[in-house]
Amino acid sequence: MNQRTLGATFLIAGTTIGAGMLALPMTSVNFGFARSIALLIGMWLYMLISAAIMVEISHGKGQSIAAIAEKHLGAWGSRVAAISMLTLFWSLLWCYISGGSSILRQEIGGTLPTSVLVIAFTLFFGIFVVICTRTTDYANRFLFLTKAVIFAVIIVGLFPFVRYENLASTATSNQLSLYHVIPIFFTSFGFHGCIPSLITYLDGDKKSIYISLVVGSLIPLMVYIVWQTITLGIVGSHLNGAEDVGVFINHLTTKTGHPYLSFLINAFAFLAIATSFLGVALGLFDYVSEWFKKNNDGKTRLKVALLTFGLPLLLALIYPNGFITALGCAAVALSLLAVVLPCLVALKKDQPTSFLMSKGVVLLILLGGVAVIAIEVILKS
Repeated sequence: MNQRTLGATFLIAGTTIGAGMLALPMTSVNFGFARSIALLIGMWLYMLISAAIMVEISHGKGQSIAAIAEKHLGAWGSRVAAISMLTLFWSLLWCYISGGSSILRQEIGGTLPTSVLVIAFTLFFGIFVVICTRTTDYANRFLFLTKAVIFAVIIVGLFPFVRYENLASTATSNQLSLYHVIPIFFTSFGFHGCIPSLITYLDGDKKSIYISLVVGSLIPLMVYIVWQTITLGIVGSHLNGAEDVGVFINHLTTKTGHPYLSFLINAFAFLAIATSFLGVALGLFDYVSEWFKKNNDGKTRLKVALLTFGLPLLLALIYPNGFITALGCAAVALSLLAVVLPCLVALKKDQPTSFLMSKGVVLLILLGGVAVIAIEVILKS
């Protein structure tokens, strides 16, 4: 594996592993440990195939899905892609602001109103994005490296607290829990937004692209399996489907009884949310900046900042415990961007270029994406 392929591999892994992993045990506690591991493996394979379809329809060019959809599906495809992209970005920022402020609330207690913590989290990390890309890059590097070290330490520290009976106690007969789990697991493998950049970086070399896709997505799968085993093995059924990140972390730390582990778990969760926030916020900020014809003066950057953070901040203020709800909304937008639109483009091809582009495979992937949207719509209705 050459240096570029290695870099692309870690780009996929870094994009995938983030705040979404906190929601995995929160939503799957009533689904069961063994079934959640099986679903993780199945979802990894499904998202890997959908990523391969995106690569195939790109023809070695780092084009955005909006550009590809406009070329093959017309103006409506481009509009659906644009709306889905904004929905995805705003939903994720709402999720991260809600989760970050929730952890702060658990740490600080009732000394400050939730609204103050929501605003403080948004302003503190948002300022890095508004200043420039370089400040965001440096802040993200520091936070990511710190997060990786802390994760390794807490896994070693938490492992002795894992109990088999807790893993066994998570399974219930409630089949409806499957529908709550699917959108969250789906979103947790959402690395597809970086595929155009990856194709450009690797000069369209399919062998290198597929190596980075397979290895880069396997790393999050392994991390998720370890995380599920540790967390569900400690909290068991006592978590009872908590939808607040702070409550989930509190359950986990209470079981250990060790202050240093409690601090490290809270720090890891907060850093996971912070790094995810920086990455998504930077992407949305740059996307919105294009509307202003690259005008980069202070007044314009303030307008872009308001458009970037205004709606998710408002949603977090109105629904401060919306971590899981926001991830569900993101699942709908991600399904449109990463599955539905690429599959519709692939179905317009007269001759399949590979087995993955055959109509049977593409239709199965398309039906899966439609199912994710249908599940989330039904859950929210």
